[in-house]
Order: sequence, then C-alpha cells, then structure tokens
Amino acid sequence: MSDADNSYDSVPEPFETDVDPDVVKSSAMQKQEERDELSQQIDQFLAAGGKINYVDAHVLADPPKKPTSNYGSQPI
Repeated sequence: MSDADNSYDSVPEPFETDVDPDVVKSSAMQKQEERDELSQQIDQFLAAGGKINYVDAHVLADPPKKPTSNYGSQPI
C-alpha cells in the first residue's frame, strides 16, 4: 500500500485564513472581560438583596395565536 492509500493516517494542514491571530485573541479577551463584568454585576445584585427567578425551558413569552386564513381574500 502506498501513502496515497493511507490518506486517513495523515493529518490535514490547517485551513489558510485571513484572520489575524491577534484579533482573535483580543476578541476572546474582550469576551472574557465582559463575562467577568457581568458576573460581578450579578454578584452585586444578589448582595443587594436581588433575587433571580428561573423560567422553565418550555415556557414561551408569546402565547400561541389563533390560525388565520387568507383564503378568498384576493379580489376577483
């Protein structure tokens, strides 16, 4: 068997992109700073006596709407 037959054994080269690694790192750092800030705000809210209410996953904000029909709504 040649190397071409064992293509699954070779590791593909990473995709070439135009993304600057410094920008990605900066973005990741910015997101972590936002997470830390949000966590701090939540801690302050709870320390001031705030309470977090959890809503079940199946609860929807909008109740179901009655279906409407447009049948025959166009003029002849």
